[in-house]
Amino acid sequence: MTVNYKEISDKAYKLHTENKLEEAEKLYIKLLDISPQDVNILNLYGLLCISKGEYNKSINLLSKALVLNDSVYILSNLAKAYLSNKEIDNAIKLLEKALEKSQNDDIYYSLAIAYKCNNNFNKAIECYTKAIEINPKNFNACYNLSITYKDINQIKDAIKYANKCLIIKEDALEVYTLLSTLYELDNNIEDAIKSLEKAVYINPNDYLYYFNLGVLYSKINKIDKSTLNYLNVLKIKPNHAETLVNLCILYKDKDKNRAMEYILKAREIAPNEKNVLLNLAQLYRELYENNKSIEILNYLLTLNTSKHEAYSLLGINYMDMGEYELALESYNKALDISPNNTNYLHGKAVALKYLGKLNEAKSILEYILKIEPDAKQSKITLGMMLLTNKEFAKGMKLYKQRSEDTKFIEIFKDKYWNEGINIENKNILLYSNCGLGDTIMYSRYINNLYEITKNITLQTDKTLVSILSRNFPNITVIPKSKTPDIEYDTVISIMDLQYILGMDFNNIPHPEGYLKPDKNLIKYFSNLDIFNNNNKKIGLFWQGNKKIFKNRSISFDILSHILKLKNITWYSFQYENGVENIEGLYNLNNYIKNYDDTAALLYNIDLLITIDSSIAHMAGALGIKTLLLLPYTAEWRWFNDTKTTPWYNSIEIFRQTKINDWNSVINKVKEELLSYAY
Repeated sequence: MTVNYKEISDKAYKLHTENKLEEAEKLYIKLLDISPQDVNILNLYGLLCISKGEYNKSINLLSKALVLNDSVYILSNLAKAYLSNKEIDNAIKLLEKALEKSQNDDIYYSLAIAYKCNNNFNKAIECYTKAIEINPKNFNACYNLSITYKDINQIKDAIKYANKCLIIKEDALEVYTLLSTLYELDNNIEDAIKSLEKAVYINPNDYLYYFNLGVLYSKINKIDKSTLNYLNVLKIKPNHAETLVNLCILYKDKDKNRAMEYILKAREIAPNEKNVLLNLAQLYRELYENNKSIEILNYLLTLNTSKHEAYSLLGINYMDMGEYELALESYNKALDISPNNTNYLHGKAVALKYLGKLNEAKSILEYILKIEPDAKQSKITLGMMLLTNKEFAKGMKLYKQRSEDTKFIEIFKDKYWNEGINIENKNILLYSNCGLGDTIMYSRYINNLYEITKNITLQTDKTLVSILSRNFPNITVIPKSKTPDIEYDTVISIMDLQYILGMDFNNIPHPEGYLKPDKNLIKYFSNLDIFNNNNKKIGLFWQGNKKIFKNRSISFDILSHILKLKNITWYSFQYENGVENIEGLYNLNNYIKNYDDTAALLYNIDLLITIDSSIAHMAGALGIKTLLLLPYTAEWRWFNDTKTTPWYNSIEIFRQTKINDWNSVINKVKEELLSYAY
């Protein structure tokens, strides 16, 4: 009988170690029928029940074993059963009792797990640390201590113990993935990438490693490497929708057609996935296919998913289309779901601004800045609204934030001009971190700056270098692509000049004009056949970049009504949009290489009719008679003026009196033209 019992016992243990739990259990039951107080079998059977998830049964068996033998081993195993059954306090009591018998690293490790389950992180850290002191090669203690430090956001300590794990086990895959996460949390993306690439080296077949590498490389703007890793994901898992979405995001700025291929494939795989639909809608919007974008978003709204992002993107689409009431309605719906989302509040404020409800818009922007004081876009927008009302000092302080919203400060760092910096007798780098029209408009202040500084280098867009060099011979003008020759003391955004010089809207210099074209170019263009006529010569500019000129551009069909007027020769100054040949309209696009050409051509006409654009500023700076066509809510620089502007004496304003109503504006222009004595 003794021999048979031992044979059965050995067989049961062997089956147990081979994970043949059902067969082992039958033998353990048989053994306990023979010898109910066999501590070893009670203990082994109790451990088997933990493996099967039968925790109450395990506790019962191990408790019987403990009565017979209160060894450290059985105390620890019973504690593990209680821990598995989420009876944490009982587990802690037993483990503390075990420690009284033996200072064992495994007991400290189990006790650390128990304390962590009770959210007692300090005690858990203390026990993990003790386990490592006893056994420096306790990999599990090091690994879990690292995770515990991560849980309480002590990332440096977490990194320290994760690296200790690699001393114990240098090919531990889970440690490299943990380290990648930790380095990312520590804003050390380069080391996060190195750790994950080691994980890839150990296991090159896990698509998630490539996916996470794609995300990390995109964070440091290494787009080619990010793309390569996403493509590696697709080699392993071709239908991974999230990767296809991310590839769409990477490609949409450089190849929108390729981006569309990826996002449409993602939609085939996951037709109702919110992130897929939102990115598809966003891409359609960027392709100016607003109706398709809206169609996708309306479909998304029929799904049982979070809807505020869809309403917000609807608002952006409607803003693009000039449908400000619909935009406002969409933002309100987004805010019903997410009432304190500052992006949605900002969108609502902008919609109200375009609707002419400036006081409501101002109140919302002020509220945003109370709950999020560093909200740059809201500062800029509020600044523009204050400037519209000619509140110069308050408006400019906020509007200056636009430089921080670009890479301007990041590039020039501590040399960027701030309040209190003395610029007298200093070497100044004047930088155009703005549109062409802004540079032209603010170049009027260059001579004022020159009077108090030692040396000025203006770094601007290539197309303006020639005309500004000639008109401001005392300064150096270079394109943005060229590095300045001088060691400059301070960098100034050209749009900050008015504020820095202490000049406001009551003392704007040179409204009569301050630029002169190249005389040789004027003569060259005057000899062209297209200018060889006795008619009044009128230039037109009606459409600009859709991203920038959302509410400024005019359909040529509306503008074309004035082309029927007699005794007028018409000239198109369009240089990117609307440059196609139109009957009755001379296209000057082929003659324009830079703004020197534009200026000389403007000197060969009698009048310019234009929307708010850089050519309007050039005409005003040259003193050319100009009819400026403005939307209902125009840029701040035109204030709320309805007829003239303090910036340029030669500009006459024709402003919409109703939102999106260009017909009435063109009718007034037609009346104006008819009143001229031709």
